[in-house]
Amino acid sequence: MNNIEELFNKFLDCINCLQEALNVSFGEALTETFDNLENNQIKVELGAPDKETVAKLSKKYADLHYDELTQQVKVQLFTYLTLKAINEDGLDPNQMPTPPIIATIIAMFMQKLLPDKKQVIVDPAIGSGNLLFSIINQLKKANHSRSNFQLFGIDNDEEMLNFADISAHLNKIDIELFCQDALTPWLFAKPDIVVSDIPIGYYPDDDNAANFATEAEKGHSFAHFLFIEQIIKSLRPDGYAFLVVPQAILSGKGGSDFMPWLSEKVYLRAIIELPDNLFQNKFNQKSVLVFQNHGEQAKNCEVFLTKLDSFKNEEDLIKLNVKLNEWYTKNIH
Repeated sequence: MNNIEELFNKFLDCINCLQEALNVSFGEALTETFDNLENNQIKVELGAPDKETVAKLSKKYADLHYDELTQQVKVQLFTYLTLKAINEDGLDPNQMPTPPIIATIIAMFMQKLLPDKKQVIVDPAIGSGNLLFSIINQLKKANHSRSNFQLFGIDNDEEMLNFADISAHLNKIDIELFCQDALTPWLFAKPDIVVSDIPIGYYPDDDNAANFATEAEKGHSFAHFLFIEQIIKSLRPDGYAFLVVPQAILSGKGGSDFMPWLSEKVYLRAIIELPDNLFQNKFNQKSVLVFQNHGEQAKNCEVFLTKLDSFKNEEDLIKLNVKLNEWYTKNIH
């Protein structure tokens, strides 16, 4: 058994112990466990957990040697445990963490396209924060640990925001989090950049959907169409969006009405079809969509189009980067 597996099982034991004592969901016990460990104190409210459980947990926590773990290991363990919480608590599949390789692709494009100045970035469907935090860590690494971002996150699920809060703390990232329906007006200034793995499915609030041009003619509207429209409305002029979207909306029947509408509203910059083997079946396949809002600095140009066959080794990323450099030199620089 390798070290990370051993640690995972020890953390799992701590979480299960606390979950049983407090009679809460796995996710709640997970966030409280990391909260206890980060604060080096077991939180007791109204006598729970009881003294016996506190004594038991104190021994289990000591056995973790938490303060000796690296930041990277803490983040890795929390990510694995978040995955388990989403499965265990029967949460929405939209809330599953985005594969890390997708964050790498988005970070490559952001490094090319974004000006070197303070940027306000929002993820309006932040979930556990995996996608945004992974991107920010990569941008900081490429920028000699310098962070030039003001971050905001939105989600309508308080438990997911608790995960994002702990994850931000473990990643040493400052972010303001808002619990709201992201399809209602955002509670902060227009961002320069939106990064998001767009939720897929139907949006239940037909009254609010009526405020959108992408509203369905009959029945519930598609949340993914409404989300993209909301992002366009909320972005500042010249602002960029880097989105993970269902592949079906970009081509074929699904995109026959939507793509012409989108092409009128923004300047498309890139569509990257992700490898088929990243997804369990063809109906779940996704692409990365990059666009820029209309504005004084924005202009039309050739769209970067590519389909990625795999990410089995570093060469696949190098090839993508070469293509990106060629496109950038020809169209943007």
